[in-house]
Amino acid sequence: MKIHSLFLAACAASLVAGCASGPPPAAEFPAGARTPSASEVTTTLRGKSFTLPSPRGALRTDYASEGNRVVLYMAGTSDTGSWRAEDGRVCYEWSKFPAGCNDLRLVGEDLYAKRTNGEVVKVERR
Repeated sequence: MKIHSLFLAACAASLVAGCASGPPPAAEFPAGARTPSASEVTTTLRGKSFTLPSPRGALRTDYASEGNRVVLYMAGTSDTGSWRAEDGRVCYEWSKFPAGCNDLRLVGEDLYAKRTNGEVVKVERR
């Protein structure tokens, strides 16, 4: 099963988020969202850590300050891999989890990712 990002493996654990109580998840990026260039994706992610919510707790992704190494922490486990930036998305190759990509959008400084289930979530910088 392919999963998309932060994000990727993070999204895998979050697919059931739609089953949680509360308002329905967003299916579209917020108004005014714009597609970042590959260069902007790289600048936004490189050397930074992010979290996003999931039914199993917050997921954390740490991007190396040099190169394309990434570490994902979720539900008491972790995985390492590599990432690459493309226009409007980030793609991952993991050691344990399946490879895949996430669409990304920016609204000002805020980063949003689309999960494989179509849910749009805000990605928080740590």
